[in-house]
Amino acid sequence: MKSSDAESHRLRDFAKEKVTFKQALLVAVAAGLGYGFDAYAVNIYSLVLPAIKDTLHVSLSALGTIGSIFLVGYTIGTIGFGIAADRWGRKDTLGVSILVYGASTALGGLTTNVPVFTALRFLTGVGGAGELAVGAPYTAEMWPARHRAVGTGGIIFSLYSAGYILAAGTALLVVPRWGWQWAFILAIVPSLALFLIRRRLRESTRYTVAKLEAKAKGNKRAKVSIWRVPGAKKRIVIGWLIYTANAVGYWGMTVFLTTFMVQKFHVSAAGAIKYAMLFYVVQFLFCYVGTWLADALGRKPSAILGAVIMMGATALGATATGLSSYLVFGGLSIAMLGWLWGVGDTYIAELFPTSLRGTGFGIAVGGGRVVSIAAPFVVGWAISVYGPTVPYLAFTGLWVLTIIGYLMGPETARKELEEISIDVAGGTASTQLVRKETLES
Repeated sequence: MKSSDAESHRLRDFAKEKVTFKQALLVAVAAGLGYGFDAYAVNIYSLVLPAIKDTLHVSLSALGTIGSIFLVGYTIGTIGFGIAADRWGRKDTLGVSILVYGASTALGGLTTNVPVFTALRFLTGVGGAGELAVGAPYTAEMWPARHRAVGTGGIIFSLYSAGYILAAGTALLVVPRWGWQWAFILAIVPSLALFLIRRRLRESTRYTVAKLEAKAKGNKRAKVSIWRVPGAKKRIVIGWLIYTANAVGYWGMTVFLTTFMVQKFHVSAAGAIKYAMLFYVVQFLFCYVGTWLADALGRKPSAILGAVIMMGATALGATATGLSSYLVFGGLSIAMLGWLWGVGDTYIAELFPTSLRGTGFGIAVGGGRVVSIAAPFVVGWAISVYGPTVPYLAFTGLWVLTIIGYLMGPETARKELEEISIDVAGGTASTQLVRKETLES
């Protein structure tokens, strides 16, 4: 009895500790920078494919297979790191994620053995996936309700956009002088720096309280399966719909982005990379447009508006006959990916209870990524058979899934996570205390 009382006092004392704006911002930036370097590790591969092909003496088909194996790792990592975040904590799991993908990317630059390189790309996918799978739930738990979309999806995905810009800049400046290997090897430097920075982060108050509650109740809450939580299956399906569109759209539209410009508009390879960098600068800004609207008007209105704009931009970009019109509409379609991912990252993280937030997010997003594994292969095949316009145009209808997903789900804007989340075994006064006492700014 005394032990139970002591746990209750400890729980309430911890819950009363407010999360400061500085702490919340540090978590968002640390998670976002990790996701940005994940973007670097992901995209540097596609940007230097010709150089890798010459060094490893493999065909483009084999490199496409390596890319798909990377996406298999990305899918496994999304689900695995989400589950791990619920078991071992947001802070520590995020630290492991960056070490895995930083080390595997760097080692990839030191080998000329194709099977070893392939295995390292798989590990890069596993580790890199943890950046979003852990970072989005972690950040969502730290930010106040009225700014949660900007703090979570806005900051995190905008830094992903910045990571692509860094990768493209490296491909233009570093690779021609020192080779593609150094573009991979240098990834270890920011990874180690971010790992050390993350050691100073504060663990999520909500997560810590949930763990203490589980301990005080004899760990019953921790044993709850997400598949037995009322309403969880529907919310996972919502995530699958939203992230099938997001993931298939992203990989299908960006892996062959420069190829599209080279083949259809006869732009040089270097020129195509420069235009792609410009697109991602606009995407960086649109992450904040979409998430600001999500905080101001609601997740559902912002996402549905974004999906409608995306359908129009995709159709006009795919059918553009001149480079100037393509730069407007094609650039808008790439920018809208930032809008839709930023809102989606926030929304899916909000749908699940704290004790299962990482698991729910990982399964929901990972399910969408399962379908995306085939996207680079299918789009590459379609380009070779039908040319660049038809597969690009086919993505117009993809965003109907986004609209359906958001229409199925609840509105979450300006609500505390405890109001949104499915109730697991009742909830307690201490959980409600966290809701009231967490960051107010």
